[in-house]
Amino acid sequence: MSSSPDGHQSEMNLASVEDTDFQGLPPDSRTPGERAEEVLSSMSLEEKLGFVTGYKSLAIRALPRQGLPSVWMSDASSGPRSFGAATAFPSSIAMAASWNHEIATLAADHIAESARAKGISILLGPGVNIARIPTCGRNFEYFGEDPFLAGTLAAAYVKACTRRGVICTVKHLAVNNSEYDRHKVSSDLSERTLREIYLPAFEMAVKEGKTRGIMSSYNPVNGVWASENRKLLTQILRDEWGFDGFVVSDWNSLYSTVGPMKAGLDIEMPAAKWLTPEKVKDGEDDLDRMAGNILRTLFAAGIYDRPVKDSQAREFHTDHNDAALKAAREGIVLLKNEGGTLPLPQGDGITIALCGPLAVESSTLGGGSCHIARTTGTVSLFEGLKAAASGNADADTVAVKIVYVQSLNNPGSRKILREADAVVIACGFNYQTESELYDRPWRLPPSQRRLIHRVSRLNSRCAVILTAGGGVETESWIDEVPALLHGMYLGQTVGRATAEILFGIVNPSGKLPFTMARHWKDIPSVKNYPKRYWTTNARRIALGQGNPSLRKIRHWQYEEGLMVGYRHFDTAGVEPAFPFGFGLSYTSFAIEVLRLSAKTIVPEDSLDVIVKVENTGKRAGSEVVQVYVADTESRLPRPKKELKGFAKVELEPGEAVETTIRLNPRAFCYWDSEAGGTDSPGAWVAEPGEFRILVGRNSGLIESENKVRLSR
Repeated sequence: MSSSPDGHQSEMNLASVEDTDFQGLPPDSRTPGERAEEVLSSMSLEEKLGFVTGYKSLAIRALPRQGLPSVWMSDASSGPRSFGAATAFPSSIAMAASWNHEIATLAADHIAESARAKGISILLGPGVNIARIPTCGRNFEYFGEDPFLAGTLAAAYVKACTRRGVICTVKHLAVNNSEYDRHKVSSDLSERTLREIYLPAFEMAVKEGKTRGIMSSYNPVNGVWASENRKLLTQILRDEWGFDGFVVSDWNSLYSTVGPMKAGLDIEMPAAKWLTPEKVKDGEDDLDRMAGNILRTLFAAGIYDRPVKDSQAREFHTDHNDAALKAAREGIVLLKNEGGTLPLPQGDGITIALCGPLAVESSTLGGGSCHIARTTGTVSLFEGLKAAASGNADADTVAVKIVYVQSLNNPGSRKILREADAVVIACGFNYQTESELYDRPWRLPPSQRRLIHRVSRLNSRCAVILTAGGGVETESWIDEVPALLHGMYLGQTVGRATAEILFGIVNPSGKLPFTMARHWKDIPSVKNYPKRYWTTNARRIALGQGNPSLRKIRHWQYEEGLMVGYRHFDTAGVEPAFPFGFGLSYTSFAIEVLRLSAKTIVPEDSLDVIVKVENTGKRAGSEVVQVYVADTESRLPRPKKELKGFAKVELEPGEAVETTIRLNPRAFCYWDSEAGGTDSPGAWVAEPGEFRILVGRNSGLIESENKVRLSR
């Protein structure tokens, strides 16, 4: 058994622990609350303390006197990694790049099935923190820079797991947007910024996804540790949103005893450090609330009414791999394709050269608690290209020769690259260079940038395959290559999915879930970022993590406010390298707003946007219709436009369809911190006036628009 850097157990044999023969309690017609109260009334103080603190790093402790088993957790999002091998699904950022809630649903369903086969009832994910800074080491675990996109996909993920009887703990509440010294950096921001940018995805996971679990974050928020932030964990989460589940701490993220107990935390993980008999002098009422929340949630989820393991669930299956492949295909974004470089040429006598550090050892996922070290069968890019070229990936290709070039340091290798019909360069990061605990560089490593320069001089027909969890600097080399794909950590089918896109077996349909800037200085959120943010050392990672007496908290001001990602680039008129929502296809589309369901609405109304989408090209493909809302006149400053709806539409050549995208009442609101009265300061405000409904294929390409008036 080994531990990942954040303390989660990365390997455990569930068959060797107790309770695996538990078959479930007898049928009981009482409510979950009534059943929880009965168990709670029978528990001693010692049992309560044990129940609200972690057991064996990944479990809620059993209650033997009450006949209740341990309840097991696992790191999640791309697969249940903590108990042996698992199917490695694409990262959350790749699911976000699909812009398809059905992909999140499909992946979560298979991940939850595998979890139940392993005896896991709680998944520690998904993560919905916003990609405020492109180099955050955990951006690959999240759903991008936009709260509406992130919340939509998170809600779909949670619903799918819930249907399988698995609890999700949506994380990390809140404003955890960098891994740099994450225990010691306070995220300081205005109430409006918190409400409009950093909380909506959590709110959607609670209200729409009905998540039964939430995980608190490491960092302080406006100077108060998230794990003891009553405003977040009780006033907003429970009192405002109606959350009725349990709140689990991130591993080793408690910094006191009384604070978390009073704030609304329910479980200290991975073990009792602050919630011990020696430190908990009183507060049994708090313990009753905490243990009661856990018990009620577990009864509501049916966890105590079934065996620990589901004998009907499949731990591994070809269906899981097929689902991972489907998700990977839709998570690839074609960013550039000049001169018909892609699809790659096919036929007798064609040679495709492959080079780069990720060609043979292709990255599946970033590092940390989301990384699945033991997959059920990873396909590298080299293997995927060879299979596609030989027709083993449902292709019609014939006799395409794939040659891997390991080094450019000899004339023979350079000759192969020079004479190849096309060259594929696999660059980017891996689980060691992009990971939880630290942030990664903005630029590709110097050796990779040199490789791109040298190869592009040898052969003008080259395509770069980029693996990263977010935006990367491309300005220094993008003009030298005619084609660029962003792969975003595609899981174990990375090689096959990428090869199918390269050869045109599958038409790319992914869209960026974040903005890619041209220059680092164009990103306002990095203003207070450390100068050498990518460096790390043992002192900062280890010393004082979870210990408030060692090293002082530093404060990072979120001075950019609402202007995160495309909100900044569009509002300030700064041209990005690639805008939010951008992604090319091998076919072409036309989008037109046909009509709105109403010309005038009131604040309580939804609005239907009816859009016509036509495939004007010669290949079948999918397009993402993106609906943005712009307030023409507002009392408070607002971004130029904001994403409020989207739909993915699959079309045959020449086919045209109508699709309806519903905008809910929140689509027209902003947070007014001065509204709501003294007892409840702040409220969502829908200000009367005219709103532009903008429809396009990315935030920088609006193809059609209409207007609606909001009346009192």
